[in-house]
Amino acid sequence: GKACVLTTEPVDFKTIKGMGPLSRSGKVNSEKARKEARNGEFVICANPGGEEVWDRIASAHTTPSSTFVVLNNAYSTSYDLGNKRGYEEAYYLKRISKGWVFRAFPGPWEAYLEKPDGTVELLESYKTKPSLRDVSTLVRDESFKRYAINNDRWMGGRL
Repeated sequence: GKACVLTTEPVDFKTIKGMGPLSRSGKVNSEKARKEARNGEFVICANPGGEEVWDRIASAHTTPSSTFVVLNNAYSTSYDLGNKRGYEEAYYLKRISKGWVFRAFPGPWEAYLEKPDGTVELLESYKTKPSLRDVSTLVRDESFKRYAINNDRWMGGRL
């Protein structure tokens, strides 16, 4: 099937070279974009906004046989990992205190400790999405245990 790219951002798609064989592109919820939905289309929506609008965007721009992907959402409407709307997080990277949370589908969720020299170390893998509180506590506690207060990315590990 073909792919479609939509966004909430003011993008002039005509100026972008090398987008490949897209079936369509445009602004989310524009009349033109809504009328052009096709069966089996792979719809990528860049920065669609808060999760509360994702279902409306999918309803307006996809068909039952479509795949809907949210790409680079600028923010989350919940203080946790991922979303609360039931969408699968295929690729996910979030900065947390003293480290990172990462996932690349179909792999596990991973908690990484960022060391004072800027390298990272995998601390834990999770088969299911952990809570932000659990991952943050694990990474922060391990950082403090190993480095005390000397693990500050803004000061290069030096105080």
